[in-house]
Amino acid sequence: MKLTKYAKYLGVAALAIGLATGCQSSGNMNKSNASDQAVQKIISDAKAELKIAKKGNYAWRDTGKFIKKAEKALAAGDTKKATSLATKALEQSKMAKLQSVEQAKAVKARFN
Repeated sequence: MKLTKYAKYLGVAALAIGLATGCQSSGNMNKSNASDQAVQKIISDAKAELKIAKKGNYAWRDTGKFIKKAEKALAAGDTKKATSLATKALEQSKMAKLQSVEQAKAVKARFN
């Protein structure tokens, strides 16, 4: 279980570094526009992951709230807060998916 935890954090860190690098290398785009697009990408990824988690009935309670708050923060121009909330929502969605897989394994092992 510890390996899964560290892999999750490594994935989030890689995503953050990739987004930061991508935003810096876009010379033609406005910095604000590029970061807004990066946040919007995280939000859309979080929504997609949440949809998958909901199909497995393992969606976490606050994930949708974080997505809505991230969208409001982005609309208000607070990119830093929007990024934080969107990343948290994405992380929770991925963990909910992992939880559904782990629970399925546990049930299968117990009843087989």
